[in-house]
Amino acid sequence: MTDIKMKSYRPFITENFMWDFPTRFNLKEVSEFLDDDIDPTTQYISNTAKVIMRNDGIYWFIQKKSTKELVGLISLSDLDLENEQAALMVTFKNLTDDEKKEISERLLVFLRDQIALKTILINDLDHIVQEKFINDGYNTPNNNILKRS
Repeated sequence: MTDIKMKSYRPFITENFMWDFPTRFNLKEVSEFLDDDIDPTTQYISNTAKVIMRNDGIYWFIQKKSTKELVGLISLSDLDLENEQAALMVTFKNLTDDEKKEISERLLVFLRDQIALKTILINDLDHIVQEKFINDGYNTPNNNILKRS
C-alpha cells in the first residue's frame, strides 16, 4: 500500500462534480470560497501542494460542472498509509442532500477501496457524509473517529 501517490488522484469526475487540486483553480474563486484574502489563500494553496507532493495528504476543491462554482473542499491530512489512517475534513457550500450523497459515495470509494483507510479522524463531519460511511462498514467508537475492522 505504501506505493500510493496522492498526486495521482486527480481529477475525480462524478455525475455533477469535478474534484481537483487547489492549484488547478482560479485564485480569486478559491479566496472567495475560503472567505480569505489573496495572500493567505496563496499560502494555503502552496501548502496544500507541498502536502500532496510529500504524500502527507490530499486536498480537492469540488466544482459543480453545471455552474463552474466551487461548492466543496475535502482535506485529508496526517495521512499514514502504513497504519491506514488519516484526518478528514469536508466543507460544503450550497449543496442539496443528494449532491452531498454523490460526493460522499466517491469519497467513500477513495478512502475505503483506493487507499484502504481503516481509521479516519473526523471533526464535525457533515451528517450525510458520516451516515454514508457508517452505512458502508465504518463505525464510530467515539464522535471523532470512523473505524473499519
